[in-house]
Parts: sequence; structure tokens; C-alpha cells
Amino acid sequence: MNRAEVKRRQAGEIANILLLAALWAAGQAAGNSGVAYMAVGVEVCALLWCAVGGSLSETLGKLLRGRRNKGQYKNAARMRSAALVFHGFLGLVGSLLLLLFGGQAAEGIFGVRYSTYIIMFLSPVILLRALSSCILGYFQGEGMEFPTAAAGVLRQVMILGFGLLFARLMGDYGEKVSNLLLEKNFAPMYGGMGFALGVVLAELLVVVILALLYKGSRLSEKRSRQDGLYSTDSFWDCVGYLCGGRWPQALTFFLELLPLALGAAAFGRADGGAPAQYGAYAGQYLVICGMAVCLASVSVLPVSAKVFSSLRREETRFARTAFESGVHICVVHGVFGSLFLTFMAEQVTELLNPEGRDTLLSMLRGGSFLILAAALCSYFGRFLLSSGKRYHVLGAVGISDLFFLAVMVFTGGTEGGALSLVYGSLAGMAVLCILLGLLSCSQMRMRLDWLNVLAVPAGAGAAAALVCLLFGGVLSPHLGTPVTLILALLVSGAVYWVILLLLKNFREQELEAIPGGKLIHMLGQMLRVY
Repeated sequence: MNRAEVKRRQAGEIANILLLAALWAAGQAAGNSGVAYMAVGVEVCALLWCAVGGSLSETLGKLLRGRRNKGQYKNAARMRSAALVFHGFLGLVGSLLLLLFGGQAAEGIFGVRYSTYIIMFLSPVILLRALSSCILGYFQGEGMEFPTAAAGVLRQVMILGFGLLFARLMGDYGEKVSNLLLEKNFAPMYGGMGFALGVVLAELLVVVILALLYKGSRLSEKRSRQDGLYSTDSFWDCVGYLCGGRWPQALTFFLELLPLALGAAAFGRADGGAPAQYGAYAGQYLVICGMAVCLASVSVLPVSAKVFSSLRREETRFARTAFESGVHICVVHGVFGSLFLTFMAEQVTELLNPEGRDTLLSMLRGGSFLILAAALCSYFGRFLLSSGKRYHVLGAVGISDLFFLAVMVFTGGTEGGALSLVYGSLAGMAVLCILLGLLSCSQMRMRLDWLNVLAVPAGAGAAAALVCLLFGGVLSPHLGTPVTLILALLVSGAVYWVILLLLKNFREQELEAIPGGKLIHMLGQMLRVY
């Protein structure tokens, strides 16, 4: 993982934040039931995409880069054309399957007939994403990370703009249809269709932009191909390399999405307001926690790069220090984010969702520690995948899915409401965190100093939580919700970091590896700690 790849992955995390913001805004417009209908449509498309082109761009980029490094330019050209033809065909077949049978999947598997047209509107995304992934794989094979980062951010910005625009326009039309036919679910359904139309338009524009960039980069490639070796790979050889290289990670993505799909299927078939509860879980609770996890991932990505650069230089001791500092910074951010959301849940709910506050309030108070577990899972999983341990990660994700399902059923399933999904997610993520952590430490042949990594941040977090309680219980009625949240974040964050510094929670060796280490060291000198 070099510096350019770190920047690309950080841009990807920022793009994920923008996507989550778009989903939250669309959910606010469509309501919890509308979020459930959109979630079913997105999950059906995402599960099919895992089979059609999951991990396509990364796998194609590695294969092309390996051939170019060996001077096999003609084999690289054959690989690229085979990927475009084969996965373009698979994308076309996948889009047609969604268009023709998406309704049966929505009603037969998920029991949500209002998602039928949303899936049909989303069906071209499979083909468009297959084409864009092939082009991005070419750029990654050339060592150009900027197009991938720019495309990820641009895609989410356009989804945010076009999705909300069309969701609003079609939602207003659906409101009229609902009033005419006395069917309240038509309004959120039309809003979801509008959001799907915005997604398709964004994907189409991304393909067009990438195609223009690709055309402009072909001149240098044509010159280099003249000196390349003869092509020895056939079309089906290239297809075999692609499918064999991407299937473990594609299956991992499928298993990561499976709990969401199982929850949607269970709550979609239940009576009463169960779909709306699932909408609150997917469109509010997971969105808020996901944003916090993405922010933590942005800060820890440079540490992952330092771990691998140290391993390549055979600096094992510094690699272990950098690895532990990555775990440490994940815990520091995860503990604070989890505790802040737990103790300021009432104010966060009033600001983000004042109408359906009870459901979101109970989920945040009972499940905010998902942020800590998910941040660690992201760090450990990224390390293992970059180390080539794809099958280990695949097995760990499969085991965590079983725990999710068991806990969800044990806590009441649909009868237990959205909290059963929250507890299932917490249990599954905790198991995944433990498994991936053990595998990562075994790979690095080290033991973590859990007293320094976990116990001290937990104690500092308790002090920050007391500050949050003071602001939430005493000052909130006088200051108002937005001002209370901002002041609580600033003051509790300052208390948290000062305690960590006074207790020398960050060792001087760690400060060389983590982002902002020089600033932390400077503050420590001001406090006469270091």
C-alpha cells in the first residue's frame, strides 16, 4: 500500500460518507417505510453485483500491473479486452435479470412489493458499474490512482444531487397518486424510484467521464505495446484469471451484505410497522454509525501504509509498533465516538429525526458501540486482505453472520423490533473483531498491550461521558440542541485528549506512526508530559 493508494482509499471513505449522507437525506424525505423499500432495492442490486463484478477493478488492476511489470504489454491488452467483453456481457445479463425478475425477488424473498419498480429503475446500474470497474481496473493497472479516487467522490456527489432532486420531484407526484388512490405507500415508493433514477444517471455520467479519460490515455499505451512480448493468454485464460482472483473477496462482500438482506426479508414479511422499523435501522442507525466508522478509517489508513512499508524494508520492530499504533488510534476514536453517541443520543435524535425519535433513541443508546467494533474490523480486515489472507477473512465474516442471525432470533426477531437487529449487529461485529484481531496479531507475531490500548482510553472516555451527561441533562434545555451538541463535542473531546496526554497513553514511538503525531507530541510538551 503506497501513498497514492492511501489517498485513493481515503477518498473512497469520504465518498462513502457522502453516500451515507445521500441515503439519510433521501430517508428523511421518504420516511422510514420509504427507506425500507429503497433498502430492499439496493440490497438486491448489491447482492447481484457481488456475483457479476465484485472486486473487479482491484483484481483487474493487480493482473494488469503484474503483466506490465514483466513487459507483457500484449497480454495486458488481451486481459483488459477480455474483462471488458466478459463482464460487460455479465453486466448486461444481470441488468436484464433485475428488469425481468426484480419484482419476483422483491415480493417472493423480501415480501415488499413496493420495491418492484425501484429495482427495475436500478437495473441498468449493474451494466454501468461493470463498464466503469473495467476502466478503473485499467487505470489501477497503470498505477494511476487519481481516476479511481475522483470517480468515487464524483459518483457520490452526483448521487447526492440527482438522487435527492428526482426523489423530491417523483415523491411529490407520488403524493398526488397516494391521495387519489388512498394508498399512503405510493408516495415513498415514487420517492425511491426517483432516487434510483438519480443513481442511474450518476453512474452513466461516471462511465462517460472515465471513457473520455481512458481514450486520452491510450496514446502512450500504443507506443509501449510495440515493444511488448507476444500474447500468450487466450480469452478464456484471462476470464479464468479474473474470476479466480476476485471470487474470494466478492464472496466476502456478499457475506457482509447478507445480514442486511436477512433483516430486510424478516421485517418485510412481518405484519404491522416492521418495515418502518427496518427503515429506521438501515436509514438512520447504520448511517450514523457508518459515518463515524468512515471518519476513523480515514485517520488510520496512513498507519496501514507504514506497516507494510516497514515490512517491505524488513523493519519488523517498527512494523509492530506501527501496527499497534493503528489499533490504538482506532480504539481512541471508536471509544469516544461510541460514548458520545450513547450519552448524547437524545440530542442527536432531536436534531436528525425529531418525529420518529423513540426508535432511533433506543438504537443509539443500545448499539453505539458498533462504531468501535466496526472501526477495528475495518483495520484488521484491510491488513489481512493486503497480506493475502483472503480466505481467513472470508471464514471470519461467515462465522460473524451466523452470530448475527442467532442473536437476532434469540432477542425476538421481528417481535423484538429494531433492537433485535441492533443486538445482532453488535454480536456479529464483536465476534468478527475478535477473530480478525487474533488473525492479525498471529500474522504479526505479537501481543497487544491492552492496558495501554484499551483500558486507558476507556477510563478517559468515562470522564468525557460525564461531560456529555452534564451538557445533555443540565445545559441542553437552556442552550438548545445544536449548540449543546457542538459544545459537548468540543469540551468532551478536549477533556478526553488531555487525559490521554496526561496519562502518557501515546508512547513516543507511536507518535512517529500515527497521523497528527507531531501535533500530539507538541501538546504533550506544552503540558510537560513528553
